[in-house]
Amino acid sequence: MSTEIVAKKLLAELVKKSGLTYTTDNIVTIFLNRDGKYSNKRLATLLAQLFKPFPNGSKYVDMYAPANTKESYPALVMVLNRFANDLKTAHAEKAAATVASAAATVAAQEQSIKSDTSGTAVPTVSSEPVHKRVSLFESPPLSSTRIIPDQVTPENVQEIKEKLVQATSNPASNRLSSSTSLPPGSMMAAHHHHNYPSLSRPAGFEFSHRKAPIVSWNFNYDELYPLQSKANVAAIPVASQEPIVLKEVLNCLIGIKGTLITPRKGATTLDPDGALAVEFQLSNQLTESCRDMVVEVLPLAANYSAVQSFIEGASVTEGGVVLQALRSVLKTIMTDYYLSIAQLDDLRCRRGLSLQRLIQFLKPVYPTMEELAATVSEIRRSNARGGQVLSLLHDRITAKSGTNHAQKVLVHLVESAAAPFMEMLELWIYRGVINDPQQEFFIDHSSMELTENELVDYWEKQYTIRNEKVPCFLAKHADIILRTGKYLNVVRVCGGAEFQPGNANGGGGGGATTTTDLLNASSATARTTTAVKRLQYAHFDQSYLDEIEEAYNFASSSLLNLIMNKYDLMGRLLSVKRYFLLQQGDFITEFMDAVEEDLRKSVDTLHPIRLANLLDVTLGLSSAKYDEYHDDLKTMLLPYGIVTQISKIVNNEDAFVDTLSDTSQLKGVECFTFTYKAQWPVSIVLNLWTISKYQMIFRQLFYLKYVERILCRVWIANNETRQFAPNPAKLYRSAFTLRQKMLIAIQSFESYMMIEVIEPNWHIFYQNMKQVKNIDDVLNYHQDFLDQCLKNCMLTEPDLLKPIINLCNICIKFCDFLATATTMAPTETFSERVEQFRHDFTDQLMTLLRKIADVATLSTSERFINLIYRINFNSYYSETNEN
Repeated sequence: MSTEIVAKKLLAELVKKSGLTYTTDNIVTIFLNRDGKYSNKRLATLLAQLFKPFPNGSKYVDMYAPANTKESYPALVMVLNRFANDLKTAHAEKAAATVASAAATVAAQEQSIKSDTSGTAVPTVSSEPVHKRVSLFESPPLSSTRIIPDQVTPENVQEIKEKLVQATSNPASNRLSSSTSLPPGSMMAAHHHHNYPSLSRPAGFEFSHRKAPIVSWNFNYDELYPLQSKANVAAIPVASQEPIVLKEVLNCLIGIKGTLITPRKGATTLDPDGALAVEFQLSNQLTESCRDMVVEVLPLAANYSAVQSFIEGASVTEGGVVLQALRSVLKTIMTDYYLSIAQLDDLRCRRGLSLQRLIQFLKPVYPTMEELAATVSEIRRSNARGGQVLSLLHDRITAKSGTNHAQKVLVHLVESAAAPFMEMLELWIYRGVINDPQQEFFIDHSSMELTENELVDYWEKQYTIRNEKVPCFLAKHADIILRTGKYLNVVRVCGGAEFQPGNANGGGGGGATTTTDLLNASSATARTTTAVKRLQYAHFDQSYLDEIEEAYNFASSSLLNLIMNKYDLMGRLLSVKRYFLLQQGDFITEFMDAVEEDLRKSVDTLHPIRLANLLDVTLGLSSAKYDEYHDDLKTMLLPYGIVTQISKIVNNEDAFVDTLSDTSQLKGVECFTFTYKAQWPVSIVLNLWTISKYQMIFRQLFYLKYVERILCRVWIANNETRQFAPNPAKLYRSAFTLRQKMLIAIQSFESYMMIEVIEPNWHIFYQNMKQVKNIDDVLNYHQDFLDQCLKNCMLTEPDLLKPIINLCNICIKFCDFLATATTMAPTETFSERVEQFRHDFTDQLMTLLRKIADVATLSTSERFINLIYRINFNSYYSETNEN
């Protein structure tokens, strides 16, 4: 394998381990450094972040440091290959030490055995060695069901071992593939039906029903080997039949086919997952009494077959780590069960076992195996995975709260199966990282690019909850868990600290050594010196919820401090307020002086670069130059008017992408707005969706300010009418009166928005920001501020916004008319035009006031009624309407 391929594979593992947001291709592109824009120091810093999880990572950074920037990529390949060789060497040394230790242990055990056997022969030996062996397979559910014979010798133990080996290698040992049933008559079935609600089947996974290996602890219906010749037990005395039947029953209890008790596939498919039931056919040679006792034992064999079938089916890798953990604990319980059957078989060989006594010995095992079979059948039927399996087990524990023995079995299962799930949860709430290759965890990660200021959906949609995979014991805390990881993810991306308990995420497992294993082993070595508390699930101890709460408090305070202090969120919000909400008075005046002539033109003829240059000049000439964030303010020409943008926001459409629309009828002032380029992580708060709301308020205020300026300019032109004779001058009085009414209305709208809506809501928002506890509080308070401003400024009601825009357009047309009319001789036509403007303006204003009054009547909490008092303070328009 070439050095470059090795380097790239190792680089991918380093990126995953370090938690960097870069991809492997990104880092390769950076180190190729074709444009030479990355300095050697910056590349070394990036390399240090990659090696941060390893205690000796600085050695490799120092090894890279002398490299020339033009040879940065070859130097990176050299360092990574050196690191890979060091990891393999360390792993080989560790493996050699392990083998040597194991060999020494085996030698010591053999020496101990020789010393024991070389002594004097003892007629009887106590059962202590058997107890020690049994303790190796200790499991609470079945430990109480073992049968300890009265007297055990070394020869008995050896005989048991030989029988176990013989059972597993028996040519007739076969396997059954699923749950079991009990037909009437001579056919025994043990299929159980339960009313547990069915869970949805995840796409891409089904339990495997493939053929098991020949050496298996379950029945197999394929006749790969000829069966033994069928014994004619009818010719044997009744007293001599029982030992033969006993042997077949014990074989059947561990999944071995016999001649008197024959398993076969059921006639119908009983489970929704397609599993066929198992049925047992009893030989007609059995006596009636013998048949009845065998029938009583066979449900245990059927339940065992169902559990064993699940163990083999759940071994498919695609099942996920939770099912793997459940399979592991079930195998431990089955080992305990095998020892119990082996002890019974030993008792049979010493002629101390009968069918009646066998039934008596097995009675304690029945409820345990029955509960195991019912549980695994329900898991297969619902095709549960991950958190669904844990929820199913948890609900069955609740249902079995009255039966202590069955409850202990399920508690043991759920606590063992939850271990890998809690490791994923621990990694998420301590580091903000998801390691879920089989899609079992209830937090879903959608790959989204963290590009500059394009984070409309990033915060809300990158990480989401899969509700169907939330374990029921974590359902109330799912939202806190989601936010904890999200907070830590941002902190980690910005170079902040991780939650300290999360520093002990160890890993292990057998199999071939991979680069990932070597990385995990090296990283774990650096953490073994510090004892930390792991996140574990215990059914009767909910202390893990306290640990989740502790991690949440740490994550929320860390991100809040980061974004409020290091990135000065309030300073940036104040900067946005200065420009979008027209708080910086001298700036907006100078800017409008500079761009007013351009904004009169059609939007298609404007040059955005000219507007951007005029903005830069204005920022440098006004007091805005003292704002450290003024460089983030940019100009923008949208391809639609404010009413269209409002409808896009109200309908939750994409109001940020340029759409193909007819702009030939739009003026520059109708399409102009500011935008703001916030950097990460401030862009979590000031994303494009939030900026669009600021833009709507700005566009309305800016348009009103523009109309106010041209109305004031008409007032200046009034002086030209003084040169007219008294009679002609009277014709202009009505026009000047109308201009004043227009100016009062426009200024009333403007002052209402700024004084009665924006400033009071900003004060409330500012006070709330002093008591926030996490970034979600910041987002909620900020959205409440903007939503209240939009609502009370009538920007969310198209029926209210359109009349306001129409009033502004009438004012602009009237000013344009006066600008041309003052140079021509006064005629009767002039008076008629003025009267038409007065009628249109008054009619539109009256329509708006009526609509505002209707809305204010329905929503008494809004400030709309104050606007009516401002415009119609002396009921002038009401009286006009009556007249």
